[in-house]
Amino acid sequence: MQFRMTIIKFIIYHGQRTTDYGQSKGGNMKTRREFLKSATVGGISGIIATRTAPAYASDMKLLKIGQLGLGGHNFALAFKYQQKKHKDIIRCKPYAIWDDLPGVAEKFRPRGFEKAFDDPLELVRESDVICVEHVDYRKSLELARPALEAGKPVFIDRPFTSSIYSAEEIVRLAREYNAPLMSCSSLELQPEIPEIKKWAKENGPIRSYMAYCPEPMFQWMFPHVINFAHAALGGGIESAYFSGDYVIELGDIQTDAKHRWIDPGRPLGAAVSILSYKSRNGEPPIVGINHIGPGPGPYNIYIYGVEESRDFVVGERLDDPKIFLPMFLTLNDFFSTRKPPRPYEAILEQHRAHVATGISRLTGHAVRLDKLGGEDALPYSDSVRDWILKFVLR
Repeated sequence: MQFRMTIIKFIIYHGQRTTDYGQSKGGNMKTRREFLKSATVGGISGIIATRTAPAYASDMKLLKIGQLGLGGHNFALAFKYQQKKHKDIIRCKPYAIWDDLPGVAEKFRPRGFEKAFDDPLELVRESDVICVEHVDYRKSLELARPALEAGKPVFIDRPFTSSIYSAEEIVRLAREYNAPLMSCSSLELQPEIPEIKKWAKENGPIRSYMAYCPEPMFQWMFPHVINFAHAALGGGIESAYFSGDYVIELGDIQTDAKHRWIDPGRPLGAAVSILSYKSRNGEPPIVGINHIGPGPGPYNIYIYGVEESRDFVVGERLDDPKIFLPMFLTLNDFFSTRKPPRPYEAILEQHRAHVATGISRLTGHAVRLDKLGGEDALPYSDSVRDWILKFVLR
């Protein structure tokens, strides 16, 4: 299925830090004031008068999902693929798609959307709930703002956003306008999470862990391991240190005459984010090894407790459909009940740990999360978007 296939093929490399309101330093860049002005005007013009949840329950109509940006996951389409199997519980349907590249939305629309829009604000007005899936995560704030100001549930695919400032502003808007917000890795939602929590409580205190994701892409895959451990073992991350191979560019996708996939151009390489946690109850702090890199094994987290150690494995293989089912089910509940599955504080801390890992690569030393500034951000390169368009639209 498309939403499962497209999750596994991205990577970005860029050696400069960027902001959400401009290009990399040294390029064409708007000022923060210009960015905020344009984003605010756009957001206000897209507000819908009511801030209450759509009354789908009164007539049993499905909530209309509007997707902003052609993404690597396109989770809205899961509601099409899962409709027969989960017809008794499903509450949403893919409705509208928009992308800022001309013709892309219309070309993608037949995959399962009813409409393609040229104007993202029109999409927000006509949709009940919003998925922000744009590959350029520097645009997360700009794209999410109109829906948040309208009080509509908003899901933002990982990575959450780029800068510390934009992450905090998105959460602020969600709280101010009572707009439910969701952003997470599919690993945070796995049925193994309660089991891990129970085991850690019985065999703790926990000394360390190693979480593994069998893909090397820095921006997309570190959220898997960082957020997985955070959901299972709790927060309180103090610092992050980067080690490994980060200088990786996307290769060219190779297809045959029938456009069948031969070589995705996936790079090799591995990277580690070593997270140090604050002390809990006077115990030594947890040290977490968050490892991403190509390998044959599935997602897993190996936890070292005082009494014993244990490995928890998620799925039988990388593209195991069971891994992504909890995301669909959680999105269905989130959109229909307006209840975020994870605290906003968790989203912000996970994002800070991700950004701190990137800054550590530049500085060569550990970076404290509480020392990050508003403009500290994940690096970005347009090469990943070029790759996604070739892969998804092939």
